[in-house]
Amino acid sequence: MPNLSTDSLKETPEQQDARIDSMLNCMVVEASLFALEHEEEPPKFTNEEIADFCGCSRETIRRIEKQALEKLKGLLS
Repeated sequence: MPNLSTDSLKETPEQQDARIDSMLNCMVVEASLFALEHEEEPPKFTNEEIADFCGCSRETIRRIEKQALEKLKGLLS
C-alpha cells in the first residue's frame, strides 16, 4: 500500500473555500429541513459550532462572515 505524505493531503485555499462553502450549504439545508419537519424556527449556531461542522477554525468562519457582510453591504448600497 502506498505511503501518502501529509503534503499530498493538504488542501489548497481554493479547495478549502469550496469545501467550506459546500459544508455551509449542507448545514443550512439540514437545519432548515429539520425545522420544517418539526414546525419550529431554524436553530441559531455559534461560530464555533459552524467551524466544528465545517472542519475549520472559528477565525475562518469569522473571515467568511465578514466577507459576506461586506458583499451584502455593497449590494444594498
